[in-house]
Order: sequence, then C-alpha cells, then structure tokens
Amino acid sequence: MNDLAAVTARIETVFSSLSPQLRQAARYVIEQPDDVALNSMRRVAARAGVHPSTMVRLAQALAFPGYTEMRAPFRQHLRDGRHYAARARDLVARDAGSTVAPLLREVAARDMANIEHSFARIGGDDFAAVVEALHGARRLYVLGLRKCFPVAHYFHYAYQMFRDNGVLLETRAGLLNDALRCVAKDDAMLAVSFSRYTRDTVRAAGHAAEHGATVVAITDSPVSPLAATAHHVLIAENASPSFFGSLVGAVSISQALIAALVGRGGDDAIAALGETERHLDAFRTYWDEAPMRESRP
Repeated sequence: MNDLAAVTARIETVFSSLSPQLRQAARYVIEQPDDVALNSMRRVAARAGVHPSTMVRLAQALAFPGYTEMRAPFRQHLRDGRHYAARARDLVARDAGSTVAPLLREVAARDMANIEHSFARIGGDDFAAVVEALHGARRLYVLGLRKCFPVAHYFHYAYQMFRDNGVLLETRAGLLNDALRCVAKDDAMLAVSFSRYTRDTVRAAGHAAEHGATVVAITDSPVSPLAATAHHVLIAENASPSFFGSLVGAVSISQALIAALVGRGGDDAIAALGETERHLDAFRTYWDEAPMRESRP
C-alpha cells in the first residue's frame, strides 16, 4: 500500500473488525491526512484522542510493519499536493497546448464509472430501508453545503413536488442552527458531504441523531465523519480528473431515491404531482410558444 487511496480502501475493508479505539484512530487519519504527514505520532494520537500505542496497533492492523511505514503514503500524498490549486496545476500542465478531447473522454469515463460503482455498492435491502425511513418521516430535513448543495437542492426540489414535509437546510443569514431547533424523534435527515467534509454538515447530522431523528448519509467513505453518525450510509463514488470531486454518483443516488419515494407514495404521490402540475400551469411556468393572451382591465 504505497498510496493513500490504498490505505483508505484497506481501512474501509477492516473497519468493522477494529476495536472502538482503533476505529477512532482510523477515522482521524482519514479525516486529517495532512496532520498524519506533518506531525509526530504522539501529536497525531493526542489530537485523535487515543494513546500513541493505538496508532502503532492501527498500523499493524493495516498490515504495515510499523507507524513509520503507515505514515509514508500520507507524506507522499502531501508532497503530491492534492488540494484544489495543486490539482488545477496538474490540469493546466497536462493539457497545455493540447485539445480538450482527451480530458472530455476522461471526465465521461470517470463519471460513468462513478455511477456504476456507486450503485454496485448499494444493497437492495439497504436501499429499501432508506426509502422506508425517508417515507415515514414526520419532517424530512435535507442538507448539503458548499459543493454538495446542488445534490441537496435537487433532491428537495423534486421531493417537494409530491410531499410537503421537506425542509431544505441552508446557511444563509447564519440561520442553520435555528432551523435545527425543531428536529426530533420521528424526523429524518438526508445529509450529503464528501472529503474534505463540511463541519456544519457533520455537526448538524450529529445533532439530528442525538435528538432521535433517522440520519441517512450520502458520502464518499463508510468511515467518513458523516457516516459515523448516520443510521444509513449510501456511498457515492466521486473520482474526477478535475479539482473538485464528481457529484454525478451522488446525484444519481438522489434521483433513485426520488423515484423510489414516488413509487412508495402510491396514489397520494400521483395526486400531489397532478396538483403541482396544475399549479405550475396556472402560473405559465414553462415555455409555451402559443402567444400570451393580453390581460383585460
């Protein structure tokens, strides 16, 4: 395992078999790879809230001879500079003087693979349980911030066309915390976040879980901080040659959830969608080439 992706994959494979202390350490090294690369084992252990010996045992659980060997892929990852600006420099250097055709093909191939791999990781029974949890919620809170906001917004936009209990959580005017005040038992939250996980999303999901709501996470790893607080986890692959991770997998999962919820809603969902269409038609929401009628006094 000479790269960080391999280490992460190994952690995901063995995570369920680790002790609680090792799980805590594993989550930290995934969430804070730069900290692992830059700081001593003792400092990393202190920040992770575990004993230094736990970091050694984690390395051994991941089939490394010791902590130094486990740390090496993290240091290489940092040297490679995988943050936004560095990834953008890679794009510029790779495509300087060339056409965009190779990049276009790579983006398309990656996104098709993202969709395929995302759905391959979702079991039918698990997906059905998610649909039941969302369908049966008194209120359904939907949260995705920063780059994940389009996923949350799409889901809420489609959902409110046939259900009236959806709440899209936002940070405008600093009122996210106020909106969480009424989260309670019998509610549900659909939360979306990918590395480098937005703090407010993780905290909001934790708050919802603590107050009895069922939390469904769409995220990029079963050991992400969002997954740690969720009752149901749907993994969306997000590989991309661009400086941002792809949202295609997450959007596809959201679309599948909407389709399943409409099916689960039955006649009530059909009636609600019919009423929504009549309302939109009354306001002439969509383009119609027929001439507008002149209003009369």
